[in-house]
Amino acid sequence: MDNTKNVVGLIFFIIILLIFIVGGYFFMNYILDNYQGKEKNEVVEIKEIKIDTQKDYIYLENTDDIIPEENISISDVIINIKGFEDINNTLHSELEKIKTEKVTLDSVTLEEGQTCSNNSNIYSLKYREYNNNIYRNYISLVINDYDYNCLNGSKITNIKSYIINKEDGVAYTEEELLKIFNVTDESIIEKVNERLHDTQVLDGDTQVIDVDKTIDNIKNGEYGKDKALSISKTGELELNFIVISNRINYNDTITIS
Repeated sequence: MDNTKNVVGLIFFIIILLIFIVGGYFFMNYILDNYQGKEKNEVVEIKEIKIDTQKDYIYLENTDDIIPEENISISDVIINIKGFEDINNTLHSELEKIKTEKVTLDSVTLEEGQTCSNNSNIYSLKYREYNNNIYRNYISLVINDYDYNCLNGSKITNIKSYIINKEDGVAYTEEELLKIFNVTDESIIEKVNERLHDTQVLDGDTQVIDVDKTIDNIKNGEYGKDKALSISKTGELELNFIVISNRINYNDTITIS
């Protein structure tokens, strides 16, 4: 009788052990397949947001050195992300218009005492510059537009930016970025005000930077025209803005997060 109980107990023990072994095998395979599948899908998703997988997320082409001694050139910028094809076409059209707004020295008469010369024989033109960074999942592109005059140099006229999620290729709005980085309009103005006073210079007894007009321009100005957000290489939220000056307006960038 005892032998029978022992045999029955052994059989039950073997059955339970087999259940654990078989169940554990299928469970581990299920977990591993899901993990590998998820990891595989994420890799594919990152690659597929590019229009051309052989090129960077942001790149320049058709570069033309307009005034080399002034480091002024004109290039097409390409946002190499699916869904930005129309924006690329718009940026190209803007650049083509910019190229037409050029005046040569031969076509102007300088006032007495004025001198102006460059190897490209250009009196004035418009051009744009690009700055781009990638930090983790943030792709950041800033576009600065300038007016150049050989008598006065370059003056910033417009600033805009695109900040894109590298995982899904979707652009962030300014409101989303300020919320993500927990930044308020009030804190921006405080930091800009501090920056302007720290960089203020005097022309005799006159302050060169017009602090009030610059701050008013940031308060009431538009993103994509008077100011723009960007992400630094170290992952900080930045404000790019136009500084109003009694000499010539220029652009500045400060960390706001």
